[in-house]
Amino acid sequence: MSGLVAVGVDAGGTTTRAVVSENGAVAGEAQGSGANATALGIDDAANAIVTVVRRALDHRKPDTIVVGAAGAGRLSVADALAAMIGNAFPDARVAVEGDTAIALRAAIPNGPGIVLIAGTGSTAYAENGDQRALVGGLGYLAGDEGSAFSIGMAAVRLYGRVLDGRARADETTDLVARALGAADRSSYLDALYDAPLVPATIAALAPSIIAFAGKGNRAAAKIVQQAGLELGDLIKGAAKAVGLLEASPQVALAGGLFAENSLLSFLLETRIVGDLPGALVVRGGDAAETGALRIAQTLGVA
Repeated sequence: MSGLVAVGVDAGGTTTRAVVSENGAVAGEAQGSGANATALGIDDAANAIVTVVRRALDHRKPDTIVVGAAGAGRLSVADALAAMIGNAFPDARVAVEGDTAIALRAAIPNGPGIVLIAGTGSTAYAENGDQRALVGGLGYLAGDEGSAFSIGMAAVRLYGRVLDGRARADETTDLVARALGAADRSSYLDALYDAPLVPATIAALAPSIIAFAGKGNRAAAKIVQQAGLELGDLIKGAAKAVGLLEASPQVALAGGLFAENSLLSFLLETRIVGDLPGALVVRGGDAAETGALRIAQTLGVA
């Protein structure tokens, strides 16, 4: 690593953060506007990333740059971003990853491991030597099992059954009624279908539903139990894909759903230990850009 100037970048939807190391020590940091290529387009996202990287470098010449970018889970997006960033820094080795790889290395600095990211959406990512696997992350239309959106949507569906007389109203369905501004069947349908569905709005219901579950609400507990099973399936699938089922791996839990201890985190940790004997659950970790920096440092000595 001697003499190596490495750059790690977390290019999120609202903020882009970069950290630079020289000779293994942090030498610069910067942040700027978001760089989600899906929302902004490739050109604007790449420009936002390059601007922040240059600010963090402060005239240093980079050897390696690793970017974890929102939307870069698709290979076409990652390759296009890497090409544009590479044009700005032609002498550097540039790699663009989805945000899962840098999340793993933010929580588990090296070696085999699995990270589950559960916020509005959900995905699990595992590495074991040269093997990599991404499970889930298909978005709210096709996946995001166990996510905040999934939890919120389960409550929305339950409220629909209440309006049909097929289920009893309680604090969980009352929460949905208030959030949607829907006191009856007609306004419920209007809220769901008159305007495009906003996943973040539905996902915002999840913290309250998890709290209700922790206090013994049966309907909320059932929703949370199902979410725990689905999140556990993502982890198990990722572990199986890279041969970690029997390897007592480290498993990191990241994302907004794990900001606090809850019934969901308890159920999930119990499921992890049952599915992956000897697994070590890791909570917390360093900033995502630090995870990207660790990958960049490794890239520089490979």
